Amino acid sequence: MNGTARLSPFGHGLTMLVALAALLGAASCGGGDGVPPNTPSPKSAASDTPPPSQVAGDPSAAPSSTPVQTAGEGAWPFVTALSAQDREAQLERLRKDAGPIKSNWVPPGKSDRYGHAEGLIDAPIDAVRAKLLDFGRYKDLAGPKFKNVKVVDKQGQSTDVYFQLPIMKGLVTIWYVTRFPPLRAAGGGDVVEGTFVKGNIKNMHIAFTVRPGTEEKNSVLVCDLILKPNVPAPQSALDEELRDACGDAINSLRKTIAASH
Repeated sequence: MNGTARLSPFGHGLTMLVALAALLGAASCGGGDGVPPNTPSPKSAASDTPPPSQVAGDPSAAPSSTPVQTAGEGAWPFVTALSAQDREAQLERLRKDAGPIKSNWVPPGKSDRYGHAEGLIDAPIDAVRAKLLDFGRYKDLAGPKFKNVKVVDKQGQSTDVYFQLPIMKGLVTIWYVTRFPPLRAAGGGDVVEGTFVKGNIKNMHIAFTVRPGTEEKNSVLVCDLILKPNVPAPQSALDEELRDACGDAINSLRKTIAASH
């Protein structure tokens, strides 16, 4: 395995992303501590018309070091398995480089460019799944930069998690509530997905996909993430921070699993 864990998708990359937004005038996003609501209500973020650089497959928008990812057919996060060819290509990449292998792409049915990372986790699927579903300990995955991470509500079988992150040396605090429904089988593996409920950002969405690895004792973990501040920011900067945040998520989960053994 490569690299030392930094932070989860809620950590280093997003700190830099929102700091960039703050420099562009993000004080309007709201300061203060963002008190977690007792009963969060779902909120649909307004959809924006993407600029040409966000169109899937546009080579000018992809990072120079990694290609835009392709994926299997169907709704996203995927309800159908990767094709045998795509699956073998993914495993071959990870045999050569355990990752995180990072890139950006526009998933099927979406208009925004997501950060994407895939990597091998030195643990079976059951162990990875258990960590991703342990919402009461998401502070361990979120990292020390977060002032507060906690479960704030249950909506049926779904769990609402509150995240609070000071930036700009504490001058600005962002907060948001993410709703995680029950894990579901999809794409030849399992998906843990979180969607935006409310907060002083515009939108966020995260999907972790866990699949069998290159051998019985390991797993493939894929992270896809979008976080949209309330002010415009250069697409290239957003791309970099989002794909780095996904890579941090994989490294953070590796560290958490290693510490539990």
